[in-house]
Amino acid sequence: MLTDSQIKKLKNPPAEQKAPDKYSDGGGLQLHLFGNGGKYWRMAYRYNGKQKTFSVGTYPDVTLAEARVIRDDAKKLIKQGIDPSQAKKESKVVESGALTFESIANQWMGDREDALSESGHKKNRSQLNHDIFPVLGKMSIETIKAPHLLAMAQKIEARGAGEMARRALRLAGSVMRHAKRQGLIENDPTTGVSEALKPRKVQHMARIPESQLPKLLQDIDGYTGEVITTIGLKLIALTFVRTKELRYMEWTELDFDKKEWRISADKMKMGKVHIVPLSDQAIALFKELQQFTGHRQYGFYSTRSQKPISENTILGALWRMGYKGHMTGHGFRGLASTILHERNYKHAAIEIQLAHSDKDEVSASYNYADDLPYRRKMMQEWADYLDELRGGQVVPFPKLAG
Repeated sequence: MLTDSQIKKLKNPPAEQKAPDKYSDGGGLQLHLFGNGGKYWRMAYRYNGKQKTFSVGTYPDVTLAEARVIRDDAKKLIKQGIDPSQAKKESKVVESGALTFESIANQWMGDREDALSESGHKKNRSQLNHDIFPVLGKMSIETIKAPHLLAMAQKIEARGAGEMARRALRLAGSVMRHAKRQGLIENDPTTGVSEALKPRKVQHMARIPESQLPKLLQDIDGYTGEVITTIGLKLIALTFVRTKELRYMEWTELDFDKKEWRISADKMKMGKVHIVPLSDQAIALFKELQQFTGHRQYGFYSTRSQKPISENTILGALWRMGYKGHMTGHGFRGLASTILHERNYKHAAIEIQLAHSDKDEVSASYNYADDLPYRRKMMQEWADYLDELRGGQVVPFPKLAG
């Protein structure tokens, strides 16, 4: 082993000597003296079966005692399966801020600034600044693993904000997938992390399986109750709208020439105007309904109260047909979502048609107007599919997948 006094007495080799003189301190730590007057600490080690060298620093900037500490720390990393040379490079990257989670997140936010609404942008920025950056912000994007993400989410969950914790994981996942697309990481470490959080209490709306849909459609066709209720059931199946949105449909919202139903923002759960492309079948039903209530403000009036039908009208009709506990008005939405997703229609198009909240970057950046032709075709093919189901068996579709 070397001593301080010994090192001070060591002289560099002649200037013409290219190879350094090497003095060992044990444990792979060596002091290399070069002909140019430099004195460098080096650590020789093996990693994954290969002989490697780790740069510890220069003498006397790094003393003998400090070099030994760095050597011991490097040996601990090797025992943990970490290459100390790579770890040193990553620490320099973190210091510069070039590839930290925060820098990648800011890049991702900048790329999507034009696609996101102002409120959506502010919401993402707020959660990044308050919940995610304090835990992950200064970490190298390559070093972030599932335990780091879980710790971040559980910190949010601990204050009673379980859904906010899940949203933070989704947001972090968007950043990690952005890094993956750039080739900075190989996998998205957020996958499966939310499963470790406390389960949400979800009230699932009853719905039948797809195999029973043909019979349900036939039962609706044969329903002997109010004609307006029958038309309402058929339109909910065709349009995916919520029961409340159907009940308060106004004739001024329909444009038969454009084949559209534009539901005003004040009626929508998310506070945005919602465009429902109308299939030929839906238009035919609305025109049939027009014969009964076309002279009124709302399309679905109760013949008893002269007001829009109640929230239990659709549900009551399903009960009378024998579907109590098995199907609800909301169940048509779930069926449509499942069937269309299984047949590879665009996830974003389905989410927008269901008027769901922006759950991820795909839906958030989806352009309502530019892809409206796609949704028109999707809704027409869905209507054609329901017509074919009335024959009594599930048939393959679509023509428009992907």
